[in-house]
Amino acid sequence: MTPSNKLETYCNLGEWDLAHPILILGTSGRALAQSAAAGGYRVLVADCYADRETRQAASAWIQIPPGADAEHWHQGITQLLKAETNPAGLVFGSGFENRPELMEELSQRGVLLGNTPHCVRLLKDPRRFFSLLWKLAIPAPEIRFSPPALPHGWLCKAIGGTGGYHVLPATRWEQVRRQEGRPLAQERRASTTSSYYYQRKLEGQPGSVLFLANGKETQILGYNRLWTAATPAAPYRYGGVAAPLNLTPAAATLLRNYLHAMVTATGLRGINGLDFIQEPGGLQILEINPRPPASLNLYQDLLNPFDAHVKACLEAPLPLRVTPMTTAHAFSILYAPHPLQIPPNILWPSFCYDLPVARLKIEREEPICSIHARGASIEKCRQLLRRRQQQVLKLLTPNEIPL
Repeated sequence: MTPSNKLETYCNLGEWDLAHPILILGTSGRALAQSAAAGGYRVLVADCYADRETRQAASAWIQIPPGADAEHWHQGITQLLKAETNPAGLVFGSGFENRPELMEELSQRGVLLGNTPHCVRLLKDPRRFFSLLWKLAIPAPEIRFSPPALPHGWLCKAIGGTGGYHVLPATRWEQVRRQEGRPLAQERRASTTSSYYYQRKLEGQPGSVLFLANGKETQILGYNRLWTAATPAAPYRYGGVAAPLNLTPAAATLLRNYLHAMVTATGLRGINGLDFIQEPGGLQILEINPRPPASLNLYQDLLNPFDAHVKACLEAPLPLRVTPMTTAHAFSILYAPHPLQIPPNILWPSFCYDLPVARLKIEREEPICSIHARGASIEKCRQLLRRRQQQVLKLLTPNEIPL
Protein backbone atom coordinates (compact mmCIF):
# COMPACT_ATOMS: atom_id res chain seq x y z
CA MET A 1 0.00 0.00 0.00
CA THR A 2 1.42 3.41 -0.98
CA PRO A 3 1.61 6.23 1.59
CA SER A 4 -1.17 8.13 -0.19
CA ASN A 5 -3.43 5.07 -0.14
CA LYS A 6 -2.65 4.58 3.54
CA LEU A 7 -3.70 8.15 4.24
CA GLU A 8 -6.96 7.67 2.35
CA THR A 9 -7.65 4.57 4.46
CA TYR A 10 -7.03 6.16 7.84
CA CYS A 11 -8.44 9.66 7.41
CA ASN A 12 -11.92 10.90 6.66
CA LEU A 13 -12.52 14.09 4.71
CA GLY A 14 -9.15 15.55 5.68
CA GLU A 15 -9.40 14.61 9.37
CA TRP A 16 -7.27 11.97 11.08
CA ASP A 17 -9.28 9.04 12.46
CA LEU A 18 -8.79 9.46 16.22
CA ALA A 19 -9.20 5.71 16.73
CA HIS A 20 -5.63 5.50 15.47
CA PRO A 21 -2.87 6.61 17.86
CA ILE A 22 -0.13 9.10 17.03
CA LEU A 23 3.49 7.99 17.51
CA ILE A 24 5.97 10.86 17.86
CA LEU A 25 9.64 10.05 17.28
CA GLY A 26 12.59 12.39 17.72
CA THR A 27 15.20 13.85 20.00
CA SER A 28 12.56 15.64 22.08
CA GLY A 29 8.84 14.98 21.69
CA ARG A 30 7.51 17.23 24.46
CA ALA A 31 6.10 20.14 22.42
CA LEU A 32 4.51 17.88 19.81
CA ALA A 33 3.11 15.54 22.45
CA GLN A 34 1.50 18.36 24.43
CA SER A 35 0.04 19.92 21.30
CA ALA A 36 -1.29 16.56 20.07
CA ALA A 37 -2.84 15.71 23.43
CA ALA A 38 -4.48 19.16 23.57
CA GLY A 39 -5.95 18.44 20.13
CA GLY A 40 -7.59 15.23 21.30
CA TYR A 41 -5.10 12.78 19.80
CA ARG A 42 -3.94 9.72 21.73
CA VAL A 43 -0.17 10.08 21.90
CA LEU A 44 2.75 7.65 22.07
CA VAL A 45 6.29 9.02 22.27
CA ALA A 46 9.76 7.61 21.63
CA ASP A 47 12.42 10.24 22.30
CA CYS A 48 15.77 10.81 23.99
CA TYR A 49 14.65 12.79 27.06
CA ALA A 50 11.32 11.39 28.30
CA ASP A 51 10.88 14.54 30.38
CA ARG A 52 8.10 15.11 32.87
CA GLU A 53 5.64 16.85 30.54
CA THR A 54 6.11 14.22 27.82
CA ARG A 55 5.23 11.48 30.28
CA GLN A 56 2.13 13.39 31.35
CA ALA A 57 0.92 14.05 27.79
CA ALA A 58 1.58 10.57 26.39
CA SER A 59 -0.50 7.43 26.87
CA ALA A 60 2.79 5.54 26.66
CA TRP A 61 6.40 6.57 26.20
CA ILE A 62 9.85 5.07 25.89
CA GLN A 63 13.27 6.69 26.18
CA ILE A 64 15.70 6.05 23.34
CA PRO A 65 19.41 6.82 23.93
CA PRO A 66 20.89 9.52 21.67
CA GLY A 67 22.52 7.96 18.61
CA ALA A 68 20.73 4.64 19.11
CA ASP A 69 20.93 2.20 16.20
CA ALA A 70 18.02 1.01 14.06
CA GLU A 71 17.48 -2.14 16.14
CA HIS A 72 17.05 -0.07 19.30
CA TRP A 73 14.44 2.15 17.62
CA HIS A 74 12.57 -0.87 16.22
CA GLN A 75 12.51 -2.51 19.65
CA GLY A 76 11.20 0.66 21.26
CA ILE A 77 8.46 1.10 18.67
CA THR A 78 7.47 -2.56 18.94
CA GLN A 79 7.09 -2.14 22.68
CA LEU A 80 4.92 0.99 22.26
CA LEU A 81 2.70 -0.52 19.58
CA LYS A 82 2.31 -4.07 20.94
CA ALA A 83 -1.04 -3.28 22.59
CA GLU A 84 -2.38 -1.28 19.63
CA THR A 85 -4.92 -2.80 17.27
CA ASN A 86 -5.03 0.16 14.89
CA PRO A 87 -2.07 1.44 12.82
CA ALA A 88 -0.42 4.55 14.24
CA GLY A 89 0.24 7.85 12.55
CA LEU A 90 4.00 8.51 12.60
CA VAL A 91 5.34 12.04 13.14
CA PHE A 92 9.11 12.55 13.04
CA GLY A 93 10.71 15.41 14.96
CA SER A 94 14.37 16.36 15.00
CA GLY A 95 17.15 13.78 15.01
CA PHE A 96 16.48 12.02 11.71
CA GLU A 97 17.84 14.66 9.33
CA ASN A 98 21.04 12.68 8.75
CA ARG A 99 19.38 9.26 9.02
CA PRO A 100 16.82 9.07 6.18
CA GLU A 101 17.44 5.33 5.80
CA LEU A 102 16.37 4.74 9.40
CA MET A 103 13.42 7.07 8.88
CA GLU A 104 12.41 5.00 5.84
CA GLU A 105 12.61 1.76 7.86
CA LEU A 106 10.58 3.15 10.74
CA SER A 107 7.99 4.63 8.38
CA GLN A 108 6.91 1.11 7.51
CA ARG A 109 5.60 0.69 11.07
CA GLY A 110 2.64 3.02 10.54
CA VAL A 111 1.18 5.83 8.44
CA LEU A 112 3.64 8.65 7.79
CA LEU A 113 2.28 12.09 8.68
CA GLY A 114 5.02 14.33 7.40
CA ASN A 115 7.60 14.59 4.68
CA THR A 116 8.83 11.45 3.01
CA PRO A 117 12.39 10.16 3.49
CA HIS A 118 12.98 11.05 -0.17
CA CYS A 119 12.01 14.67 0.51
CA VAL A 120 14.24 14.77 3.60
CA ARG A 121 17.17 13.43 1.56
CA LEU A 122 16.66 16.15 -1.04
CA LEU A 123 16.43 19.00 1.44
CA LYS A 124 19.21 17.89 3.81
CA ASP A 125 21.72 16.97 1.08
CA PRO A 126 23.52 20.28 0.46
CA ARG A 127 24.46 19.34 -3.11
CA ARG A 128 20.85 18.81 -4.08
CA PHE A 129 19.34 21.51 -1.86
CA PHE A 130 21.59 24.36 -2.94
CA SER A 131 21.35 23.23 -6.58
CA LEU A 132 17.57 23.53 -6.22
CA LEU A 133 17.88 27.02 -4.74
CA TRP A 134 20.12 28.18 -7.56
CA LYS A 135 17.77 26.62 -10.13
CA LEU A 136 14.86 28.54 -8.56
CA ALA A 137 16.93 31.77 -8.48
CA ILE A 138 16.74 31.87 -4.67
CA PRO A 139 19.76 33.59 -3.07
CA ALA A 140 21.96 31.36 -0.91
CA PRO A 141 25.55 31.43 0.35
CA GLU A 142 28.40 29.94 -1.63
CA ILE A 143 29.22 26.35 -0.66
CA ARG A 144 31.94 23.85 -1.53
CA PHE A 145 32.90 20.30 -0.59
CA SER A 146 36.67 20.58 -0.46
CA PRO A 147 38.60 22.81 1.94
CA PRO A 148 38.97 26.40 0.71
CA ALA A 149 42.53 27.53 0.07
CA LEU A 150 41.95 30.38 2.54
CA PRO A 151 39.66 29.05 5.30
CA HIS A 152 39.11 32.44 6.96
CA GLY A 153 35.55 33.58 6.28
CA TRP A 154 34.21 30.03 5.80
CA LEU A 155 32.20 27.68 8.03
CA CYS A 156 32.36 23.89 8.10
CA LYS A 157 29.03 22.13 8.63
CA ALA A 158 28.22 18.48 9.21
CA ILE A 159 25.56 17.33 6.76
CA GLY A 160 22.22 16.73 8.48
CA GLY A 161 23.41 18.22 11.77
CA THR A 162 21.10 20.03 14.19
CA GLY A 163 21.32 22.31 17.19
CA GLY A 164 24.34 24.26 15.94
CA TYR A 165 26.79 21.73 17.37
CA HIS A 166 27.65 20.69 13.81
CA VAL A 167 28.97 24.12 12.76
CA LEU A 168 32.58 25.27 13.21
CA PRO A 169 34.68 28.02 11.65
CA ALA A 170 36.67 26.43 8.85
CA THR A 171 39.87 27.61 10.52
CA ARG A 172 38.93 25.54 13.59
CA TRP A 173 38.10 22.54 11.41
CA GLU A 174 41.51 22.84 9.78
CA GLN A 175 43.06 22.54 13.25
CA VAL A 176 40.97 19.44 13.98
CA ARG A 177 41.95 17.92 10.65
CA ARG A 178 45.65 18.46 11.35
CA GLN A 179 45.35 17.01 14.86
CA GLU A 180 43.76 13.89 13.38
CA GLY A 181 46.54 13.65 10.80
CA ARG A 182 44.38 13.95 7.68
CA PRO A 183 46.34 15.41 4.75
CA LEU A 184 44.64 18.18 2.75
CA ALA A 185 45.01 16.18 -0.49
CA GLN A 186 43.20 13.23 1.12
CA GLU A 187 40.47 15.61 2.26
CA ARG A 188 39.97 16.92 -1.26
CA ARG A 189 39.86 13.43 -2.77
CA ALA A 190 37.14 12.47 -0.27
CA SER A 191 35.03 15.55 -1.01
CA THR A 192 32.51 13.68 -3.18
CA THR A 193 31.49 11.44 -0.28
CA SER A 194 32.16 13.81 2.60
CA SER A 195 29.79 14.03 5.57
CA TYR A 196 30.38 17.77 5.85
CA TYR A 197 30.62 20.81 3.61
CA TYR A 198 31.97 24.35 3.65
CA GLN A 199 29.75 27.44 3.52
CA ARG A 200 30.78 31.03 3.05
CA LYS A 201 30.16 32.85 6.33
CA LEU A 202 27.50 35.55 6.17
CA GLU A 203 27.16 38.60 8.40
CA GLY A 204 23.65 39.55 9.45
CA GLN A 205 20.66 38.72 11.64
CA PRO A 206 19.73 35.01 11.67
CA GLY A 207 16.05 34.30 11.46
CA SER A 208 13.57 31.56 10.69
CA VAL A 209 10.10 31.10 9.24
CA LEU A 210 7.53 28.72 10.68
CA PHE A 211 5.23 27.64 7.87
CA LEU A 212 2.61 25.13 6.80
CA ALA A 213 2.60 23.34 3.44
CA ASN A 214 0.19 20.89 1.86
CA GLY A 215 2.31 19.93 -1.13
CA LYS A 216 1.04 22.82 -3.26
CA GLU A 217 0.18 25.78 -1.03
CA THR A 218 2.03 27.49 1.81
CA GLN A 219 0.98 29.48 4.85
CA ILE A 220 3.49 31.45 6.90
CA LEU A 221 2.69 31.26 10.61
CA GLY A 222 5.41 33.64 11.75
CA TYR A 223 8.92 35.04 11.46
CA ASN A 224 11.37 34.39 14.27
CA ARG A 225 14.66 35.73 15.56
CA LEU A 226 17.36 33.17 16.42
CA TRP A 227 20.42 33.43 18.66
CA THR A 228 23.25 31.20 19.81
CA ALA A 229 24.56 30.05 23.18
CA ALA A 230 28.19 29.88 22.17
CA THR A 231 30.92 27.88 23.89
CA PRO A 232 34.55 27.54 22.79
CA ALA A 233 33.83 24.03 21.51
CA ALA A 234 30.47 24.93 19.90
CA PRO A 235 30.44 28.59 18.84
CA TYR A 236 27.14 28.22 16.95
CA ARG A 237 25.20 26.18 19.51
CA TYR A 238 21.46 26.88 19.48
CA GLY A 239 20.48 29.35 22.19
CA GLY A 240 16.85 30.29 21.65
CA VAL A 241 14.17 31.82 19.46
CA ALA A 242 11.71 34.71 19.68
CA ALA A 243 8.75 36.05 17.74
CA PRO A 244 7.55 38.13 16.07
CA LEU A 245 10.55 39.20 14.03
CA ASN A 246 9.56 42.37 12.21
CA LEU A 247 10.50 42.26 8.54
CA THR A 248 9.99 44.86 5.87
CA PRO A 249 7.06 44.14 3.54
CA ALA A 250 9.55 43.56 0.74
CA ALA A 251 11.49 40.97 2.75
CA ALA A 252 8.29 39.20 3.81
CA THR A 253 7.13 39.07 0.18
CA LEU A 254 10.45 37.57 -0.91
CA LEU A 255 10.24 34.84 1.74
CA ARG A 256 6.67 33.99 0.74
CA ASN A 257 7.73 33.71 -2.90
CA TYR A 258 10.77 31.60 -2.05
CA LEU A 259 8.69 29.23 0.07
CA HIS A 260 6.01 28.86 -2.58
CA ALA A 261 8.66 27.96 -5.17
CA MET A 262 10.32 25.41 -2.88
CA VAL A 263 7.04 23.77 -1.84
CA THR A 264 5.93 23.51 -5.45
CA ALA A 265 9.26 21.93 -6.41
CA THR A 266 9.50 19.47 -3.49
CA GLY A 267 5.95 18.71 -2.35
CA LEU A 268 6.69 19.68 1.26
CA ARG A 269 3.94 18.89 3.74
CA GLY A 270 3.10 19.70 7.33
CA ILE A 271 4.65 22.27 9.63
CA ASN A 272 8.27 23.08 8.77
CA GLY A 273 10.99 25.66 9.33
CA LEU A 274 13.15 27.75 7.02
CA ASP A 275 16.37 29.38 8.26
CA PHE A 276 17.77 32.53 6.69
CA ILE A 277 20.22 35.37 7.21
CA GLN A 278 19.05 38.96 6.81
CA GLU A 279 22.02 40.92 5.45
CA PRO A 280 22.13 44.64 4.70
CA GLY A 281 21.91 43.74 1.02
CA GLY A 282 19.05 41.26 1.28
CA LEU A 283 18.06 37.76 2.38
CA GLN A 284 20.07 34.55 2.01
CA ILE A 285 18.46 31.14 2.53
CA LEU A 286 20.44 28.70 4.69
CA GLU A 287 18.32 25.56 5.06
CA ILE A 288 14.90 24.01 5.41
CA ASN A 289 14.00 21.82 8.38
CA PRO A 290 11.47 19.43 6.82
CA ARG A 291 9.79 18.55 10.13
CA PRO A 292 8.13 20.41 13.02
CA PRO A 293 10.80 22.80 14.37
CA ALA A 294 11.35 24.02 17.92
CA SER A 295 9.85 27.43 17.12
CA LEU A 296 6.34 25.94 17.14
CA ASN A 297 6.57 26.35 20.94
CA LEU A 298 5.98 30.08 20.39
CA TYR A 299 2.67 29.54 18.58
CA GLN A 300 0.79 27.14 20.88
CA ASP A 301 -1.64 29.92 21.88
CA LEU A 302 -2.37 30.99 18.29
CA LEU A 303 -3.40 27.61 16.90
CA ASN A 304 -2.86 23.95 17.68
CA PRO A 305 0.42 23.32 15.81
CA PHE A 306 0.08 19.56 15.82
CA ASP A 307 -3.46 19.60 14.48
CA ALA A 308 -2.36 22.09 11.81
CA HIS A 309 0.53 19.78 10.90
CA VAL A 310 -1.79 16.81 10.45
CA LYS A 311 -4.33 18.79 8.43
CA ALA A 312 -1.61 20.08 6.10
CA CYS A 313 -0.21 16.56 5.68
CA LEU A 314 -3.71 15.43 4.70
CA GLU A 315 -3.77 18.20 2.06
CA ALA A 316 -6.30 20.44 3.78
CA PRO A 317 -6.70 23.76 1.90
CA LEU A 318 -4.58 26.61 3.22
CA PRO A 319 -4.66 29.03 4.94
CA LEU A 320 -5.91 27.70 8.27
CA ARG A 321 -7.29 30.10 10.86
CA VAL A 322 -4.58 31.55 13.14
CA THR A 323 -4.99 34.03 16.01
CA PRO A 324 -2.67 37.05 15.59
CA MET A 325 0.33 37.32 17.93
CA THR A 326 -0.15 40.43 20.08
CA THR A 327 2.87 40.20 22.42
CA ALA A 328 6.41 38.97 21.92
CA HIS A 329 7.17 35.41 23.02
CA ALA A 330 10.61 33.85 23.42
CA PHE A 331 12.30 30.83 24.87
CA SER A 332 15.91 29.89 25.51
CA ILE A 333 17.71 26.68 26.39
CA LEU A 334 19.29 26.64 29.84
CA TYR A 335 22.56 24.72 29.70
CA ALA A 336 24.28 23.41 32.83
CA PRO A 337 27.28 25.58 33.80
CA HIS A 338 28.71 22.63 35.76
CA PRO A 339 27.70 19.02 36.55
CA LEU A 340 24.56 18.90 38.67
CA GLN A 341 21.77 16.65 39.82
CA ILE A 342 18.08 17.56 39.77
CA PRO A 343 16.80 17.82 43.38
CA PRO A 344 14.00 15.38 44.23
CA ASN A 345 11.54 18.02 45.49
CA ILE A 346 12.28 21.01 43.27
CA LEU A 347 9.32 23.30 42.55
CA TRP A 348 9.84 24.40 38.98
CA PRO A 349 8.65 27.91 38.06
CA SER A 350 5.74 27.98 35.61
CA PHE A 351 7.94 29.48 32.90
CA CYS A 352 10.09 26.32 32.71
CA TYR A 353 9.41 23.55 30.18
CA ASP A 354 11.10 20.30 29.12
CA LEU A 355 11.55 19.47 32.77
CA PRO A 356 14.04 16.73 33.67
CA VAL A 357 12.97 14.03 36.09
CA ALA A 358 14.12 14.12 39.71
CA ARG A 359 17.66 12.95 40.52
CA LEU A 360 18.72 13.06 36.87
CA LYS A 361 22.44 13.81 36.56
CA ILE A 362 23.25 16.46 33.99
CA GLU A 363 26.76 17.06 32.75
CA ARG A 364 28.33 20.45 32.10
CA GLU A 365 26.92 22.14 28.97
CA GLU A 366 24.07 19.66 28.63
CA PRO A 367 20.54 21.15 28.45
CA ILE A 368 18.62 21.41 31.71
CA CYS A 369 15.29 22.80 30.48
CA SER A 370 13.79 25.53 28.33
CA ILE A 371 12.72 28.88 29.78
CA HIS A 372 9.92 30.99 28.32
CA ALA A 373 9.08 34.69 28.55
CA ARG A 374 6.57 37.16 27.13
CA GLY A 375 6.94 40.89 26.83
CA ALA A 376 6.42 44.05 24.84
CA SER A 377 9.35 43.29 22.53
CA ILE A 378 11.88 40.60 21.73
CA GLU A 379 14.57 42.50 23.62
CA LYS A 380 12.35 42.75 26.73
CA CYS A 381 11.78 39.00 26.50
CA ARG A 382 15.50 38.28 26.26
CA GLN A 383 16.21 40.45 29.30
CA LEU A 384 13.58 38.53 31.25
CA LEU A 385 14.98 35.21 30.03
CA ARG A 386 18.43 36.08 31.36
CA ARG A 387 17.01 36.90 34.80
CA ARG A 388 14.95 33.72 34.84
CA GLN A 389 17.94 31.59 33.90
CA GLN A 390 19.77 32.85 36.98
CA GLN A 391 16.67 32.25 39.07
CA VAL A 392 16.47 28.61 37.98
CA LEU A 393 20.18 27.99 38.50
CA LYS A 394 19.81 29.15 42.11
CA LEU A 395 17.16 26.46 42.61
CA LEU A 396 19.50 23.70 41.54
CA THR A 397 22.01 22.42 44.08
CA PRO A 398 25.35 21.77 42.35
CA ASN A 399 26.46 18.19 42.67
CA GLU A 400 29.85 17.34 41.24
CA ILE A 401 29.44 13.93 39.68
CA PRO A 402 32.45 11.65 40.21
CA LEU A 403 34.03 10.26 37.07
